[in-house]
Amino acid sequence: MKRALILCLLIAMVMTTLGITPVAAVEEDGLRIVSKGCSYTSTAPYVLDADKYTGNYRNKKMNELTDGVYGTTIDGSEWYAFLQGSTPHEIIVDLGKAYSDLARVRVQFGKKDDWAIILPAEVKVFGSLDGKNFTPLGVLEDVTGGTGVNHDYVADISGEYRYIRIEIAPGGFFAFVSEVDVFCGYVNTLSFPKGNAYVEGEYIYGIREKMTSQELLANANTTEGLKITDKNGKEKTSGGLATGDVITKYDKSGKTALNKYTVILDGDLSMDGRVNPMDYMLCKRYVLKAMTLSQTAAKAADANRDGKVTAIDYALIKSHVLKKHDLYEKYVPVVEHDGRGDVTEEFKDMDTSDKVELLTSYDMTLKRNSQTEYGVTCKYQGGTLYMTLHKTAWGTFNLGKWEYTDPDGTRHPFVSDSTDWEYVYRVGEKKGSWQWSGGNHNNEQMTSLKFFDGDTDKEITLNVGQTATVKNLKIVETTQLYWGDAANGYSENEHYANAVRNYTIVGPQIRLAVDYEYVKDAYYGLSYTCMFPISKKYGLYCAFLDGEDLLFVAETLKTGAADYSGKQYDGNAADRCVIWGYGGREKYKFDIRVLTPETSCNNYDNNFKVSFWDMNTTSNKLYFSKWDGRAQDKMTAGDTVHTECMWTFYIDE
Repeated sequence: MKRALILCLLIAMVMTTLGITPVAAVEEDGLRIVSKGCSYTSTAPYVLDADKYTGNYRNKKMNELTDGVYGTTIDGSEWYAFLQGSTPHEIIVDLGKAYSDLARVRVQFGKKDDWAIILPAEVKVFGSLDGKNFTPLGVLEDVTGGTGVNHDYVADISGEYRYIRIEIAPGGFFAFVSEVDVFCGYVNTLSFPKGNAYVEGEYIYGIREKMTSQELLANANTTEGLKITDKNGKEKTSGGLATGDVITKYDKSGKTALNKYTVILDGDLSMDGRVNPMDYMLCKRYVLKAMTLSQTAAKAADANRDGKVTAIDYALIKSHVLKKHDLYEKYVPVVEHDGRGDVTEEFKDMDTSDKVELLTSYDMTLKRNSQTEYGVTCKYQGGTLYMTLHKTAWGTFNLGKWEYTDPDGTRHPFVSDSTDWEYVYRVGEKKGSWQWSGGNHNNEQMTSLKFFDGDTDKEITLNVGQTATVKNLKIVETTQLYWGDAANGYSENEHYANAVRNYTIVGPQIRLAVDYEYVKDAYYGLSYTCMFPISKKYGLYCAFLDGEDLLFVAETLKTGAADYSGKQYDGNAADRCVIWGYGGREKYKFDIRVLTPETSCNNYDNNFKVSFWDMNTTSNKLYFSKWDGRAQDKMTAGDTVHTECMWTFYIDE
């Protein structure tokens, strides 16, 4: 088995259509699983001809992903194995008809790091009526926790769709999937898959003092049809939760109660939402059999949750009141920071010292992957760092992917190749009009691209598939910038500037120096001299710095708006930003800075300056800007401008 998992098999990622007849819907948790037995298409599975190696992972029955059989042990035959590729894996389930009451999607993944079976970096879900035009529905989150073999990734969805597409960004060498479940219907039970509260029978535990119903239900599987009442049956709409509060789940009509759950606040025997001396005195009297307690109050008295109330519980409650013990430390705390915006106060004591040095030498391998892409690989902190330079549709080459693979094989895709890093300008021939020019917005034509060994200045030329070792990689690209429409052909009348891009790549550091020579007058609105697109998982936070002085820290949403309408944290007079993520990824840091602030962002009349944009559902983006767009600035024919910026990745243990 292990021999099979370390074989490097090059497979073509083709789509396999599996024709299967849908079977009757399956009931679970008040919802109907409507995907069981449905047909699907998918990226081809990992398959070897020799059954002695991969017999358990062959796609034998042609219905592994919707057969209702879940993975149990990692070497079972229930798994559908994907081999890591350069693009996300895809599964499209055809439900056979459109359902208007879609409620949830669940995908089961397998995990065994020492066999290179790694949980995905990200899982997205999309819906479609025609199988062609898909709408983003959300990001699936691991609700299982722990380090076990089986992990359920779940997202609540809504809408009317027939086709459900699962997009899996691989986190390592293998991705193991057992089952894709699509649910319809109305949720009739309450649970807290993302929170620290939990349901046990008819009771809810894990509540903390002063926790409000809004805070509790933010981590619930549903908020539809819920009503909260106090111990006397009076509806409760504000204030902290207390022992004896009841959460009732009603049916879709709102008239019939389906389930009732009683809140237990540990230590709150008096059922007033506070834990004070009265509570530990009540507990003492109950232990001494000097009084009785209701069944609900007795559950609150069982502070150590061992099923009985003893002197130990009395001591724990008293210690909590005296602030010598935390009654709730037994519940794993969940801190769901998400989109709080200004969190500068929280990070005011962060280490803002400059941890970046200018690198001049690093062992790297340059490879020409194809006619349209080059890749640079190097070892870093025991793992592998990889980046690409890829060709745009109009012929220039831009910085592309940037990712790191840990020593244990876990892949961390920081940056995709879907947007620009370099400059992009809103520029027009006349004041009051503009078009995008440069970067990922067309209207730029490459005239030459050359690679050099920076140590020797010797030019490097590679055919597809060839590699070269280098310690200091220099890339020089010359281009012409236009303000016209390149789709109609470049016109010399629309050519307003020449640009020379000088990239220097040294291991985890990328530097870019650009020299512009203006051949015509040009008018600039809001434009950007340096950018950095980053996955939210690795870039939820951005600290704006003036040298080593902290100016501002922004926290964006973990899942932003799909229509690119997210908040922009701008107006910061920074020349350096440090970006990091969440969920165990905080150690991966990115230091992005401009080395020429006067020509990159220091316009005294610029209210935009440096900005961090909550760009879309999965990504954020940093911008350094010389112009803010309120009034266009003129560049004159004959002017020359020089800008420099630098991106550095480091691991901050």
